[in-house]
Amino acid sequence: MPDPLIVRRVLADRPFAEMGEPSVAAADPRLGCVVVGGDMGWIHWPNSGRAPIDRWPQYRIGVYDADVPRCRQVYDCRWPVNSVAFHPSLPLVAVGTGRYDGSWDFEGQAFLMDLESGEIRPLLDGGREVSSVRWLDDRRLRLVVSPEDKEYEYAFSHGFEAVLERDDWPAVPARSFGYRDLMGPRVRYEDPRDQVRARAGELLTELSGALGTAWAPRRQVRAVEVLADGRVLATAEGARLECWLPSGELQWSVPDPDGARQIHVAADQASAWVNVQHTVRRAGSGWQGHGTLVERLSLADGGSLAAFEPGHAVTFAGSRDGRLVIRAGAPAQPGGETRLLGPDGTEAARFTLTASDFRLRRGADPLFVEDLHTHPKGQAWIGALATGEPGADPHLRRLFALDWESGRGSHLFPGPAVQLDGGALVQAAVVRDHGEALARNAFVVRRRLPDGAPQWVFAADGPVTALDGDEDTVFAAHRSGEITALDARTGSPRRRYRLRAGGHVVVPLSLTAAGAGRLLVGTVDGRILDCETSGPADPAVTSAGG
Repeated sequence: MPDPLIVRRVLADRPFAEMGEPSVAAADPRLGCVVVGGDMGWIHWPNSGRAPIDRWPQYRIGVYDADVPRCRQVYDCRWPVNSVAFHPSLPLVAVGTGRYDGSWDFEGQAFLMDLESGEIRPLLDGGREVSSVRWLDDRRLRLVVSPEDKEYEYAFSHGFEAVLERDDWPAVPARSFGYRDLMGPRVRYEDPRDQVRARAGELLTELSGALGTAWAPRRQVRAVEVLADGRVLATAEGARLECWLPSGELQWSVPDPDGARQIHVAADQASAWVNVQHTVRRAGSGWQGHGTLVERLSLADGGSLAAFEPGHAVTFAGSRDGRLVIRAGAPAQPGGETRLLGPDGTEAARFTLTASDFRLRRGADPLFVEDLHTHPKGQAWIGALATGEPGADPHLRRLFALDWESGRGSHLFPGPAVQLDGGALVQAAVVRDHGEALARNAFVVRRRLPDGAPQWVFAADGPVTALDGDEDTVFAAHRSGEITALDARTGSPRRRYRLRAGGHVVVPLSLTAAGAGRLLVGTVDGRILDCETSGPADPAVTSAGG
């Protein structure tokens, strides 16, 4: 049974944090509650091997007390939440979910939530996207459902109206309505999704403002670092880079709708490099284009010191002495033009590097994995940059095989890793076959340097989303909301922690070991948890907003 991790302080806390970016929201003054549909975003970083993101619940339904607002319940949902409607007289809520799958079908479901019991059950016997739900009276629930597939002539502009009738809705069994119940007249789809999202944001802003609290959508703290002076750096959707004082106050923030992917702190801790990949998004009546930015920011005030637009996706690989390799290409792609920056931030070389990412923290040297796309199963090696002859471009020098077992016969993909002071590194990995993660094939392994010999192997319950530690303890975070503390010398599990905020399980996306007994965790929902890993549990938690 996992122990609760002691959360001493929550940075970037805010109302409705559990929902990420709201897709729909509705309030009922009679019941004193708010129902919100949330989108936590597609986690496409870090994705070396894509292990952390398989089948994780991207969408959520949350129930809140309107006057606090305190989160009562959180439900994971397979599809986007399109519409919610309160029953006129009973503590019931109808929820419509679904989307076009991008290929052929319109998938989704209608749910009925009982606010008193907390039960949620599907209503449809079969999957259909439900774009709208509305109670006509105590007995009748109106749905607008999609066609079955895209071959229907008006598939993307019209759906079908269905009116479901029952005398006793609380007693309706799951999956009570079949195909014939949904055969109603053709109707045009109602409010565009972006308008529904805008109204949801307006409602949450209004409710938060009435309590004297600001609200803004935020999610995915992809990187978190601690400076020697106690300040905390983080990047998330909504912040290219932000800096928190030891007191928990926000010192400064550089706003950005997409946020940076990685942070590389300079050796003198006076500046940090970040990389940003902007996505296409709506801007007024049109669309805002995408692009990539690499920027050096002052840690005194967040001011820009240097920046360039590489014109393609990039990833960072750094070292303890401040060197930074800026590699062209997504994490699992072989890449192309690469820049090597010295500890002072000046460019030392520009060359082509054909390699995949190896996400190593606290490394003596930047490390990479040979191109996973061109090597047979289990044959890729981990390597370091070698400078070679004077004037020659750096190249990859093989160190040891990525897979510590020979003859495995399946694909092994690297996860996060950390180098320890005692001549070893600890890495996470997942074994996959034909694109699927195999059961009980997520691992954390300590490897001796420089030959890579395995010193211990820990079989994890699921893929590792983040990893850090020291010579005493290694912390491995999982998408289940658990963090495992391993003995760094033996690999034996010391403790398993369940990560909660406000009484609900949260998903760790990044973490850093910040000294004895302290762990900072960046979450999928955009918060930063300042945790204690030793000592008795304490219900007191400090919340700091941004």
